[in-house]
Amino acid sequence: MLQVIVLAGGRGARMGGVDKAQVTLDGVRLVDHLVGALAGIPLVVVSPRLALDVPVVSEDPPFGGPVAGIAAGFGALDSPGLVGVLSVDAPDSPALLPSLVDALRADPQADVAVVRAADGQVQPLCAVWRAGGLREALARLDTVRDQSAKKLLRAAERVI
Repeated sequence: MLQVIVLAGGRGARMGGVDKAQVTLDGVRLVDHLVGALAGIPLVVVSPRLALDVPVVSEDPPFGGPVAGIAAGFGALDSPGLVGVLSVDAPDSPALLPSLVDALRADPQADVAVVRAADGQVQPLCAVWRAGGLREALARLDTVRDQSAKKLLRAAERVI
């Protein structure tokens, strides 16, 4: 069963402090685009600032970086088999989840399937993890706070 973590709790430092979840696209907040696109899929949004009609959690203390957010979101999920990880600033990313799930099904040894951009760059905030693989990758890190999502990927046994 797929469950999804939506990371929406950053400081927006690269955007001058703008809360990315509140940015609008066609008059709709980015967070609402993602939540709407994920209708029917169990999910949790990670943010210290949002109040939504879906579960919202935050790492403690807030603003601990993407891996701290992933860990907080993972802890709030209910016995997932597969865990999608999406960033709030990628409103079309839910459409990629079926392909990522199919990739994991095709490779039973993989811990995580991740999107690669056209330039070959890995996009670790558009991924689907096996719950056990994510748990183990998080445990391999000395700390989840202030860690990059790419470091979390490097902690996985097998990335596709």
